[in-house]
Amino acid sequence: MFKMHGMTRRLRSRFGTLLAASALFVGGSVTVGATNAAAVDWTFSKSAVSADGSFSITSYYGGAVAGVMKWNADPGCCGIPGDAFQVADRLSDGRGMEAKMISPATGRVATTRGHAATYVSPWNTGDLAEGTTVQFQLCAVVGIYSTCSLGYGGHA
Repeated sequence: MFKMHGMTRRLRSRFGTLLAASALFVGGSVTVGATNAAAVDWTFSKSAVSADGSFSITSYYGGAVAGVMKWNADPGCCGIPGDAFQVADRLSDGRGMEAKMISPATGRVATTRGHAATYVSPWNTGDLAEGTTVQFQLCAVVGIYSTCSLGYGGHA
């Protein structure tokens, strides 16, 4: 009888451990699913590249335009510089927009961090040889977190 009681206690203990592990597994699965579902809300699209190499990337959050990155290959009217890009934040969602040149030069960034929507960043400029291929990413940013587009390209 005493052995049976000890065996029942061990069985209950193992059952409790199994139940706790199952709860952790299910909780982790639900959390991962929620993270992936949230990432699906962000989409990005690229405009056609114009003859001079200019293009834009637009970000959408839940179907609404959240931000835009504009690459301007050649100087335009009204003092718009060439070989320059800027970013605009259009959605008051607590996130900023950030465009990063990923090729040929790295480290060039245009950002709306620290500004309320709707905000347009200054142009980020730099001289590139005519015809140089350029690549950019547009990211929705908050703190250290970001959701970014693929690298999209045009030319100088």
